[in-house]
This record gives sequence, structure tokens and C-alpha cells, in this order.
Amino acid sequence: MSRSEVRLCHVVVYDTQDYQMIQLEEVIGDPPRILTMMIGLQEAKEISRTVQAIKLPRLLTHTLFAQTIGKLGGTIEEVEIREIDMTDSTYFATLRVRQGDQLHELDARPSDCIALAQKLGARIYVRDEVWQKLQDLPPLPDA
Repeated sequence: MSRSEVRLCHVVVYDTQDYQMIQLEEVIGDPPRILTMMIGLQEAKEISRTVQAIKLPRLLTHTLFAQTIGKLGGTIEEVEIREIDMTDSTYFATLRVRQGDQLHELDARPSDCIALAQKLGARIYVRDEVWQKLQDLPPLPDA
């Protein structure tokens, strides 16, 4: 299974739209490939707050989940975006949590995984199969 490490490079939050956008960029690549993903408003806001180091007076779900993992002796080892369903552009991810000598693999939405990875400094990877499917998309028609 080949894959490449990516980093979050853009978060776009549209308060007036149903969709939000994030972009992940390959850490090594010449030129680096960019993965654009549409996500929900709450996930985009959470990622944006984390990037901007904005603290809220009350815990939200991602912070609660990150704290729970820590209290149970776990750490987020990595996030892997492993698949895309091209019929509806749905991405699938695995959140890998290390707890002692056990590695737990959790199926999760990529947006949730990315929010947690940003909070806890975990690495994010994209499988080559995802890049290949995106590369095989036909070009958009000229406007």
C-alpha cells in the first residue's frame, strides 16, 4: 500500500453555504498534488479554530474526543484517507489510535480525522489509489 503524507493548506468557511472546503497538499512532491474536499460547516469551523488556536469556553465534540483518547492512555498515531467513492465524491478515512502496544483502527469521516490530527499533531496520509482516481477524472468544461 503506497501513500503520501499531506498537510492541511487551506480551510475555506462559507457562512452562507451548505458546503465548506479544505485542501490537503503533499508534503513531498514536485509539484505537490492537492486534494480538495467538501466538508460540513461544523467540521470546517473546528479545523479553522484549531489552525487559528482559538479557544472556546466550552468543549466541542472534537476536543472532547481528543481528550477522551488521551485520558484512556491513547494517542492518535495517524490518519489515512484510504478511499473515494467516485459516484458521490465521498471520502473514507482510518483513524489509527495507539493505546500501549495495541493499535486500534477506526473508520471515520476524513473531516473528523483531520480535525483531530490538527488538534493533536498527527500525520495525515493519502493512499495512492485515491490520487489515481482523482487523476482519472475528466477535466472540467470551460465556462
